Amino acid sequence: MTEKEEKIFIKKLKLAMLESGFSQTSLAKKLGLSSTSVSKWITGENTPKISTLHAVAKAVGKPVNYFFSDDSTTQNIVGSHNNQNASKSNADLAKEFELLKAKQEVQALTIENLKLRLERLERKK
Repeated sequence: MTEKEEKIFIKKLKLAMLESGFSQTSLAKKLGLSSTSVSKWITGENTPKISTLHAVAKAVGKPVNYFFSDDSTTQNIVGSHNNQNASKSNADLAKEFELLKAKQEVQALTIENLKLRLERLERKK
């Protein structure tokens, strides 16, 4: 997995977990893994095996390719969907707003994780 793919995977995994209501511990339990395994995926220390990735995708209700599509692709799909559904209810808009806030939080966490990884790498030198 390239560094770019790894970053996208981490961000998408966090977002999928938020959207589907999984914590690291609950996802690990659902998959029959340790919470340390899921934690290592989220920090970029490790990546899941292909068979495990299929199980993750099924658990969070996403196709496997979701975890590797970049934001521009995702934004284009979301933008197209929004144009088709211009008359949304306030409840739907509130839910979307909450999801967008969660996505921003995930992006901030991803940046923090990358900073921590860089610090660890610098300490190893």
